[in-house]
Amino acid sequence: MVFVRNSWYPAAWDHEIGRSLMPRTVLGDKLVLYRTEAGAPVALEDRCCHKFLPLSLGRLKGDAVQCGYHGMTYGPSGACIRIPGQPSIPPQARVRSYPTAEHLGMVWLWMGEPALADADNLFPLPPHGDPGWAVNRGPHTHIAANYQHITDNLLDPAHVSFVHPTTLGSPASEDIPVETRQEGEVVIVSRWTLDAPPIPLFRKFGRFKGNVDRWQYYYFHPPSISITDFGSGEAGMGHGEDDRDLAMRVYSCHFIAPETEAGSHYFWMQIRNFAQADARVSEEMTEQFILAFDEDKAILEAVQRAEDEHKGKSNLKLAIDNGPARSRRLVDRMVRAEQQLAGAAE
Repeated sequence: MVFVRNSWYPAAWDHEIGRSLMPRTVLGDKLVLYRTEAGAPVALEDRCCHKFLPLSLGRLKGDAVQCGYHGMTYGPSGACIRIPGQPSIPPQARVRSYPTAEHLGMVWLWMGEPALADADNLFPLPPHGDPGWAVNRGPHTHIAANYQHITDNLLDPAHVSFVHPTTLGSPASEDIPVETRQEGEVVIVSRWTLDAPPIPLFRKFGRFKGNVDRWQYYYFHPPSISITDFGSGEAGMGHGEDDRDLAMRVYSCHFIAPETEAGSHYFWMQIRNFAQADARVSEEMTEQFILAFDEDKAILEAVQRAEDEHKGKSNLKLAIDNGPARSRRLVDRMVRAEQQLAGAAE
């Protein structure tokens, strides 16, 4: 599978990377991640250029990585800085180094041409960090499925009633059609469920005495970021941005890094406008979303296995697949543009 390479991808939560060598595969590239003594994240190709032993099996020496086989040592730039018993170091003695950045509590990698890496292009996420909003983060999750199965799922309000009946779903939404539109490079799928009982999550944390109006807006940003704006207010509420800010509102944020064709790294957080100072609510919401996303994980991994078993067979397309189909076309266009650029450079 060909991936979009000229993009920032999350590799780990900031707390996952420290003064030890952590292997991780992103876009099929095997990497070793660590921090320098000053705390800067480093990502190197996980392969000594001599005998190809993974560098993650070596050891840190200051800011450098020493191969565990013959002691060749590589600095953060990827250049070899020491060959034991050999004073001269050939210029080809190096491994690839990937540009890194820290943003939104994650360490991000630029997987494409290093000269194109620009930290100003990291994904902006208002209202992250704004007054009046609280954040809870989930764990790094590995999903044994292609990343586009995950992004399809995150553009699919229809599955919520059936996969998440005890957390995010409601029978009242089952037959409500979804609306799909595209604004530039962003695909948006939305649905309002009016004058219906609150979903279990909002019944737990809200103080609703009767029915509510509930919204779901799913935003896909290629190649693999999805933001879900959802919430509930008293039945009859207005539907504008300000109206939603006055109701119980949550941004559920999903950042995905393809690992291989059939595996993905999944990072998620929620930003909410209620119980902002209540750590207990953050903990309980995280627990609820772990339950919900574990349900997604089970479904998506089963879909991947079934797809692998039935290669070559086409699946039936439904009206609810409009958003996912648009998202895949956007990614395909990005891949083709990179291929054309690479071809022109040859």
